[in-house]
Amino acid sequence: MAKRIHQLFVFILLINMSLIANQLCLRQQAKVKSIIRGHYKNAFSQSKGALITSKLLNGFLGGDNGSCLRDTIYTLSAYTYSQIGYSINLGLFQKQEINTLKIWLWDGDNRYYNIKIFIILDGQETQIFNNLAKSILTLTFPSQIVSGFRILNVAGNTYNQFLHIIKFEGFYKLS
Repeated sequence: MAKRIHQLFVFILLINMSLIANQLCLRQQAKVKSIIRGHYKNAFSQSKGALITSKLLNGFLGGDNGSCLRDTIYTLSAYTYSQIGYSINLGLFQKQEINTLKIWLWDGDNRYYNIKIFIILDGQETQIFNNLAKSILTLTFPSQIVSGFRILNVAGNTYNQFLHIIKFEGFYKLS
C-alpha cells in the first residue's frame, strides 16, 4: 500500500512539474511574440527608428514637422506628400509582425485618394490595397513579418494630383 501511495505521489509530482515547465515555456513564447509584434504598439514612429525611405522624392509641408511618422500631435497643416506615379515608402529599423495599418489622409474637405498599398519584406512587394480612400483608412490583413510599406499615388485625389499623408501607423492588433 505504501508503495502504491509513493507511485501516485511521484506521478502527481511529474504532472505538476510538466505543467510548470509548460507554463514557463508558454510565458517565454508570449514574451518573444510581444517583442516581434513591437509590444503591440505603433512600429512606424520616429522614436522607434522608422524612416521615410523615399524622402528625396517626397515633399514635407511643415518642414521637419511634416513627417507622417512624427510622434507629436496630429495637425492638418503638416503632412508628407507625393505626386502622381510616385510613392511614399516607409521602412522599419527592424522587421516586425504586423496585421493592421492606419493611415490618416488629409481630410480638410471631402476628397478621395486613388492609392495602392504594398507590404515590403526583403525587397519583395505584396499588394494589399488598390482602391479609393478618404480620411482615416484602417486596413487589417493576415499577420506577417514586414520591413516596410509603399503607398503609391495612382491618380492623385479628387481636387489635385497629390497624395497627402498626415499620419501613418502600423501595428499588431490582437483579435
